[in-house]
Amino acid sequence: MNSSETPPLSTYTGWSARLADTMYEAVTAQDAGLGRIAAELIRHGGKRLRPQLLFLSASLGEADEGLLLHAAAAIELLHVGSLMHDDVMDGAATRRGAPSVNSRWGNAYAATTGTHVLACAMAELTHLPHDAVSAVTEGAFALSSGQLRETEHAYDTELAIDEHLEIIRMKTATLFALPCRLGAELAGGDPRLVDALSRFGQQLGIAFQLTDDLLDLVGDPADLGKPTGTDMRAGVFSHSVLLALRRNPGGRLAALLRHKNLTVHEAAEAAALVRMGGTVGTTRELAHTHAARAAAALAELPDFPGREALATITRSVVSRTR
Repeated sequence: MNSSETPPLSTYTGWSARLADTMYEAVTAQDAGLGRIAAELIRHGGKRLRPQLLFLSASLGEADEGLLLHAAAAIELLHVGSLMHDDVMDGAATRRGAPSVNSRWGNAYAATTGTHVLACAMAELTHLPHDAVSAVTEGAFALSSGQLRETEHAYDTELAIDEHLEIIRMKTATLFALPCRLGAELAGGDPRLVDALSRFGQQLGIAFQLTDDLLDLVGDPADLGKPTGTDMRAGVFSHSVLLALRRNPGGRLAALLRHKNLTVHEAAEAAALVRMGGTVGTTRELAHTHAARAAAALAELPDFPGREALATITRSVVSRTR
């Protein structure tokens, strides 16, 4: 299996196509124009990892597939909406191997469409039980707070490592823990098991983001579907970058990153300095540590149909190339 792939799900068959239909219906129901723009990003798919986590977690018990689809659509639309806002703030030209919404329609349309998608995610919650609605809204608050904290620390070469990891927990890991929790809850899982799956998702999300940030330094743009160095040029400094800055606060890397509007050449130089500094390996080790914590949380659970697939995802997250 290619490390970037995730294992097939047999417990709830055909969920991917039905999820796409549910998402299309959600974004086009209220505004056809904004829905058409949103559908462009949905059409390019992405990993659909968060919905997969939900369906796999739901195999812990028995759940109504219709409810699972609405829950999966709400979570994935939260993710899609946040990507659109990310691309506006980062000035990203591509997303998922295609021109980004902001590069095609401009920042105003991209930001408005992103907000529309987030509203559509909330509309999907009307189909869910009250406890599930509360869980998703809590997740939305954490996600937006994490995004705000990241924005507040843009170009901050003195950002504390602990604060950086907290931003990752809020902005990324929230949308990994949430589908695991929701899937188990909608399947009637015991609270102890729901908690274990939620902790599994959070640790998996941190491992995922640490690895994703490494790809911005060492990845192949063709595999990623977007250029490398995008985060540094937007003033979003990853774990490896921050560690490198700590080791040599008065060096060339710090001088480059303390001013905005890095050129492509300067971003490439900064990435090379980070790679030469040896911090990439430290970040990779930390990602593996969080993946191991995810595996430990999963080991607390009894055997169930989706457990091995979740374990495979955990292994693949830290070895992926895109």
